[in-house]
Amino acid sequence: MTLVARFLLLLTGILALAHYAPAGYWLAAAKPRRAPTVFYSCVEQRFLLLRSERGELLRADPGGKSYTREDFERLLPLDNYLQLYKDGRMPKEIRGVAITPEKLRRERVNLRLKPEALDSPGAPLHPLFESQSGRVRLETPADMLRLGAGAEFIEIKSNAVNRAKSEKLRLALAAAEFTFPVSVAGGNPTALKPYDEGLFVADATGSVFHLRQVKGEFELDRLADKAAPEDAARWRALQPRHIHVQEQDNRELRALIIDTAGRAHLLVGPQYRLVTLPFEHYDPSQMALTVRGDMLNRLATASSADRVEALVFDRDYQVVDRYTEALPPATAQPAGRWAKTLFPFTLELASNGSGYLGWHFEAGNPWAWGLNAVCAGGYLVWVRKRPWNRGRALDLAAISLGGWYGLAISAALPGED
Repeated sequence: MTLVARFLLLLTGILALAHYAPAGYWLAAAKPRRAPTVFYSCVEQRFLLLRSERGELLRADPGGKSYTREDFERLLPLDNYLQLYKDGRMPKEIRGVAITPEKLRRERVNLRLKPEALDSPGAPLHPLFESQSGRVRLETPADMLRLGAGAEFIEIKSNAVNRAKSEKLRLALAAAEFTFPVSVAGGNPTALKPYDEGLFVADATGSVFHLRQVKGEFELDRLADKAAPEDAARWRALQPRHIHVQEQDNRELRALIIDTAGRAHLLVGPQYRLVTLPFEHYDPSQMALTVRGDMLNRLATASSADRVEALVFDRDYQVVDRYTEALPPATAQPAGRWAKTLFPFTLELASNGSGYLGWHFEAGNPWAWGLNAVCAGGYLVWVRKRPWNRGRALDLAAISLGGWYGLAISAALPGED
């Protein structure tokens, strides 16, 4: 076997073991763990938690007090109103606010942004719906808007540029002093939504514009010009990185924006109010962000495997309460400590913070490198009576760096005698 072939086999074998051996270990040793689901009781105005432990759902408060399923539902009537109406336990009013099924349905809000959404492959193509077609339901357009160094409409069936429509939009963008290239664009590309919000588009300077198609005409507004004076300066300073649009029945929450500094903002109401979510530990590359709402409150939660943080707002988006819980990381548990010792390094191809495949290495602890030295010493004892050559020197280098990964691969390869 040539030296180059041996080197390539050692390298690919070590990388394969570094990926599959830890994956198999965690499949057998890991206990399912995830952050608790956080709720806010509008009845008692305090937090409640739904945990999953050892395959069971535990309903408790932050102090550890447990609740039956019925009591948990009673304390969260706006989250469990269907069951409470069925049981005849639904209150007619809460904190002086009359409760009706229609209001409950209309005022429910649910937004979710996963960390990989900020770094995932995608085409710069967006359907621009006709928002006031006069039809009961939205209809998917026959073209897609391509945004980048310019803006043009592409016919879906023919893949040809609709030059007349593209020129019409170009003139509207020029009149609004839009600066190309487009830095960020966000919209909801499905027709299965209560209405069409259109697209929120940031130009090369970071200025955010709202683009809609209304009865065949383009409506384009710079949000800094349309917002209230107290929000205009904040819109001008905003540098968006990601814009998430998910239309809600009450048309109150219009978009969720992550800026380049990692802060999360809500775009609220017809006056384009910019509400910053004052999280203390939010990391958009690692934490999922949810915003849930009802007739009385809005609850924003940022969670990962290691931490959960929740903010409660009133309907004027003033912070009412907050909750933070640090969760023990997997590496702090016995299985995690053993993994850091057994594996000198691990190789992951997928990342929780990205939709792309890549090379993600994580080194073991000092004990793992001590185990590498033991493996290298064992190899030298094993070959001590055999002639030394470049193949064995290469094996020793692989074992010194890859530990038992290298030892297993070198043992499986033909000898160099």
